[in-house]
Amino acid sequence: TPLKQISKGIDVRWEDPVVPRYNGQRSQRVQCSPVPGVETEKARLAVAEKLEQIELPAGYSLQWQGEKNASDQSMKYLFKNFPLAIILMIAILIMLFKDYRKPAIIFCSIPMVFVGVVMTMLVTGKTFNFVAIVGTLGLIGMIIKNGIVLTLQIGQGTEPVTALIDSAQSRLRPVMMAALTTILGMIPLLTDAMFGSLAASIMGGLLFGTVITLVFIPVLYALFFHIKHVD
Repeated sequence: TPLKQISKGIDVRWEDPVVPRYNGQRSQRVQCSPVPGVETEKARLAVAEKLEQIELPAGYSLQWQGEKNASDQSMKYLFKNFPLAIILMIAILIMLFKDYRKPAIIFCSIPMVFVGVVMTMLVTGKTFNFVAIVGTLGLIGMIIKNGIVLTLQIGQGTEPVTALIDSAQSRLRPVMMAALTTILGMIPLLTDAMFGSLAASIMGGLLFGTVITLVFIPVLYALFFHIKHVD
């Protein structure tokens, strides 16, 4: 039977077989994956400015989903209880040392760690994203641990100046070896698209943090406790 006997004509029309929705609103999702060796956040920033300059019709909006949305949500939950964690750390250190000056010395050395983190990010070209922040927070715990060990050993000395010098010298090898093993362990992650910034932040911050622990803390200890070298 000829087709023209049962139909007046044939045409092609596009129809949506599936209407995707997000929160009850019709939506269109555009997604991609970065090339190997490029971080997800760095790839997003490369196109974000041009995409956000697109003039959308009335009633339309643009939202970042995927890893960007997950990172923002995780960041909110991460810093939600951060003040409480700081208060608990200060309370534990005060109870440990039974003094406020030694905990103050340890906490004064923490901002110096960001010097190493920033320098490493600039050298490696990594972005300071969510995983880098997680690595920096973990790095703060390592620096506090090294500061506690060094401060406790300083307090065990008899003569103040000799105690400062001997404690820094005796802790040089264990602290440097612990830092070196952690830095070497982070090298395989340095080229990873997701965890590369975490590895860079820990490597740089731990390298400078080790120097700060062995030099800056004894100097602050001498200033806080008014220790002077007398010939």
